[in-house]
Amino acid sequence: MSTIRRVTIIALAAASASLVFVPVAGAHARSHRARARSQRAQARSHGAHARSHRHYAGGGGQAPSSVGQSNRFSPEVIRTDRPPTGYAVTFRFWDPSATSVQIKGEWYFSNPAQTTTASSQGLLPFQWSPGDVPIAYPNSYEANWPVSAMTKDPRTGVWTYTTPLPSGVFNYGFFVNCSSSTQTGCTEIADPSNAPWNVRHGVTAGSTEPTSQVYVPSDPRFHTVNYWWQAPSRIHGSLVDETYNSPLSTSPMGKNYLAIYTPPGYDPNRSTPYPTLYLSHGGGGNEIDWSTQGVAGNILDNLIVTGQIPPMVVVMTNFNGFGGGCGTSSWETDYDQNLVGAVIPYVQSHYDVATDPSQRAFAGLSCGGDLAGTLLTNYTGEFDYFGLMSPAPNTVGTLSAAQQAAIKQVAVMVGGGWQDPLHPFALTDLSAVQSAGGEVFPDFINGGHEWYVWRILLRDFLTRVAFEPVVG
Repeated sequence: MSTIRRVTIIALAAASASLVFVPVAGAHARSHRARARSQRAQARSHGAHARSHRHYAGGGGQAPSSVGQSNRFSPEVIRTDRPPTGYAVTFRFWDPSATSVQIKGEWYFSNPAQTTTASSQGLLPFQWSPGDVPIAYPNSYEANWPVSAMTKDPRTGVWTYTTPLPSGVFNYGFFVNCSSSTQTGCTEIADPSNAPWNVRHGVTAGSTEPTSQVYVPSDPRFHTVNYWWQAPSRIHGSLVDETYNSPLSTSPMGKNYLAIYTPPGYDPNRSTPYPTLYLSHGGGGNEIDWSTQGVAGNILDNLIVTGQIPPMVVVMTNFNGFGGGCGTSSWETDYDQNLVGAVIPYVQSHYDVATDPSQRAFAGLSCGGDLAGTLLTNYTGEFDYFGLMSPAPNTVGTLSAAQQAAIKQVAVMVGGGWQDPLHPFALTDLSAVQSAGGEVFPDFINGGHEWYVWRILLRDFLTRVAFEPVVG
């Protein structure tokens, strides 16, 4: 039996395009095709561009889903026309009885030239300058982001916090009545007025997501990057959280969760089955991460609507509950076997998806990048496209002759942030795949171990690697 909770993504508007990717030798034909798609998409986007309003109903594209707090408490994105970014965001939280409310947001920044895999500047939003990127402080694979006190209006019981922000998507959450200066023992919660898409009327389908998202447009006068492809789209697909039978899962026992995206206009009876992308989150996450923190739904919507990628079904797995946990051999073995033996058959029996490996791709970040590596080496024939994003250590390893021969038949992207503390491990995996003689796409950008990087890598994987003809 499967438990299904279906939610349609509600969306807003997209703006103009600006794609970044590191092409490599041996992939010129694919790069030319992708560049052509990008140029066509840019033309479409400019033609459909909607003039920016002064105020935006905040959110990263999820449908309003809360009770008890009206949407008037959703984050308000305000066009200020002032430095440093031209935009500011006001966050609100209603709780008249609270004695303190704090907001944690992913808005530390650093100039790449002043950043290493072990250090960052810790610039706050009002200190932002063009070229600065979001990155934890101190730089780490931990979520070292600023926590700020909110101000209460005693008349209304509404707590507020306003900050300038550059363009893009930012994750944030609240701490209520937390007495610890380091938030030790306190629980971060999502914004009830901008709740994750899998929460309806206070009931969560699948795993719990403790953050919310806000999208900020770009004002070119302040040299912010246009991340239009991360914005909610007027034309959108759907997300559903499903529970499937999983004999290898121990938590929950005998079952586990999938978040599944279907594209705009999904037709369960289409004569040509849809390609399928399987995505994995990282350590501490769950199946909801990519569709909330990673705004995968928005990214897919925009790339599909602008014709840069084909409509596809995307299956976001939950790797918790298998083996000994991230990095252990039992976890890798159990997850891989579960994916091939339980998840793929479940998806193929419930959705109109292609069964040929040439129409399947797998990508993951951090610990999920580890899984992408073990699938690449041990289940190469199940997918034609693999994406290793900021992979955890010991991912690919020494390859046998048979593994090298198999890898030559698939396309592999290895990428991450130049300043990511795990960057050396990504380089090791890249070297191993290159030595095997496979079709490899390095994709490294300025950034650390965070969603700012992984959103860009997902866009790159979809537009440059997945479902393109593999050059053997």
